[in-house]
Amino acid sequence: MELNKIYHCDNADLMSEIETGSIDVILTDPPYLYLKNQKLDRPFDEIAFFSECKRILKKDGFIVLFGRGTSFYRWNCILADMGFTFKEEVVWNKLYNSSPVLPIQRFHETVSIHTKGNGTINRVKVPYVEQKAFNIESIIGDINRIKSSLNNTAELDAMQKFLTERIKPISKKRNDKAYGCTISPNSTGVFHVPASVLSMITDGTSEKSIIEYCPDRYTRIHPTQKPVRLLERLLALVSKEGDIIFDPFSGSGSTAEACINSSRKFIACEIDKEYYDLSVKRINDLPLRLF
Repeated sequence: MELNKIYHCDNADLMSEIETGSIDVILTDPPYLYLKNQKLDRPFDEIAFFSECKRILKKDGFIVLFGRGTSFYRWNCILADMGFTFKEEVVWNKLYNSSPVLPIQRFHETVSIHTKGNGTINRVKVPYVEQKAFNIESIIGDINRIKSSLNNTAELDAMQKFLTERIKPISKKRNDKAYGCTISPNSTGVFHVPASVLSMITDGTSEKSIIEYCPDRYTRIHPTQKPVRLLERLLALVSKEGDIIFDPFSGSGSTAEACINSSRKFIACEIDKEYYDLSVKRINDLPLRLF
């Protein structure tokens, strides 16, 4: 099996050739099975597919699954029945309405994360501006927290200590106005608030269960194309550099591009010849190939 390649075939045929226990992560966006008479919504043998997913995954490997509606919840139940452990649910807020004719505006898609064994989700830091790019109110709040410290010598000293020594002072008092915090009696202490804001700005913030990212709807080559950066952030939660990622419904090749950008290896599969050709061209046209 050649790595870092998109294959044009039925994923069932390709998966049968993949060595047992050789894949670190399966990241995929299967047909949601609610579009009528659409070539993108090809039915597939769900039990056989997820059984093969379990076979090819490593002991503590992950499956990261996009979906919505009854098919998505059915897939989650199938995975649970097969012994997978549910780890987390992530909501992708697309920041635009993808179905304007519906009575409820649809702004999100759901992602479920499962592990075959005892896999643990990585602690990931996302750059401050990227994490809060669509939440101006939160940024203003952080600015005000820093601004409020200008008249507080203790807070200024704490921020200076963080900037010069990378130490975030901790207050152990329940109501320590000098440190700008209120904590419970049983707490071991909290980070000084303005210093914590500086830490977020310089070191990033922990990943959220709701990821806000607006896709480029005008240059996409596939109707359900996912943003590459969204996939990079999901991969960061469940894999490390050098891991092998498999996408059995690769569509436009976004997973392959995310793997290249984040130094992962990939195997991808697309049955539709039109999208296969477009995705291969897309990957070959990238300015930098890491593999």
